[in-house]
Amino acid sequence: MSEKDLSIVICCIDYRFWPEALPLIRNKYGDFDLIELAGSSKNLISPLEAEDKKALLENIEISITLHNPTKIIITNHIDCGAYGGSRQFESLEAEILFHRGELIKAKEIIESKFPEMQVMTEFISKNEKGEVILI
Repeated sequence: MSEKDLSIVICCIDYRFWPEALPLIRNKYGDFDLIELAGSSKNLISPLEAEDKKALLENIEISITLHNPTKIIITNHIDCGAYGGSRQFESLEAEILFHRGELIKAKEIIESKFPEMQVMTEFISKNEKGEVILI
């Protein structure tokens, strides 16, 4: 795969998801630089500290400078502790809807800072068999 096919993936640190999710993302998008932070998109939208957003944006910029990726894929996942977990939502549908909204907000922030980049979103969940899936 050539460098022009490289992406940046922003994901959460949660061990329950990344070991299975990252290979799924690689199969779908190809090679990528990985930026892994608790809460993923939360660091752009409602960071605990202003420095969290700054550090995430700086890491995106470093990846762009060093590796010239063409896409940024930002992910959120079900039952994210940084967002208070699934217990904060009345249903699975409500949780998915909330995270899709967060991903759209994060996408807009990234696009405004890096307009030359194609920004994609992925929501990571589990199916009825407990397997990690992208939805």
